[in-house]
Amino acid sequence: MSEDIFRELQQFQQHAENLRQLMSDMHDQVPQSSEGTDAQGAVSVALGANGLPEWIKLASDWQRRRPDGDLGGAVVEAFESAMSDRLERWSRSLEQSGWEDRADHIDEGLASSASSAPSGPLPEISDHDVRHVLRRPMDESIEDVLTAFDAVEELDADSFLPPKVTGESAARRVAITLTAHALVSCEVDPQWAVGQSTVRLNQALNEALNNARGKVGNAESPGAVGVANLHVGGLMNEFLAMIKDPQRFRDSY
Repeated sequence: MSEDIFRELQQFQQHAENLRQLMSDMHDQVPQSSEGTDAQGAVSVALGANGLPEWIKLASDWQRRRPDGDLGGAVVEAFESAMSDRLERWSRSLEQSGWEDRADHIDEGLASSASSAPSGPLPEISDHDVRHVLRRPMDESIEDVLTAFDAVEELDADSFLPPKVTGESAARRVAITLTAHALVSCEVDPQWAVGQSTVRLNQALNEALNNARGKVGNAESPGAVGVANLHVGGLMNEFLAMIKDPQRFRDSY
């Protein structure tokens, strides 16, 4: 493989690193908390840094505010309100950070490096430690990459949808369904709810919420599991080792 190709690979890696840093900085702008209520003010929901509800609270006069008794719907509305507040504040923060100018600069840098003639020494690349990557013939690595591509192509798009988990209160009168980043639904037994105090309802709602939050961290989509089993990280480390040490490639080919 020629020096020019290695140089192009390294420039692409630098571009990817710049993009990664931009995405990381954008993620750092996400509000660490936000709150919202339903339209009638019967339910309040607070979101944490990961976008999931941290607590749910009913107003003491929730029955007057929601005469239809639809507590589950009120919880979902309150979550959506909190999420809207979160996204609006994040958008304002991103505008102030000038992320679009940074993104344009990164794109211009890639275009410039692609069109310019190579000169000087090869640029420095990631300091990721690949000293312990096992050396093997390049054709074996390529074969594994092609196999990984074939496996990914066989995965259905639905297999990557965020998995849903459901948590219930101790008495199973309340059920809350979450994904890794959202509240999907809340179901409350209406006949049971009418006879409960606000304190007891708050307790049941948060029991169900905490139960679901405890499950969501261990839930993975079938697609994500399939990709993880392909050991893509190991393949990337092999190619990174070859980019860092071209002679390694020449000797193993």
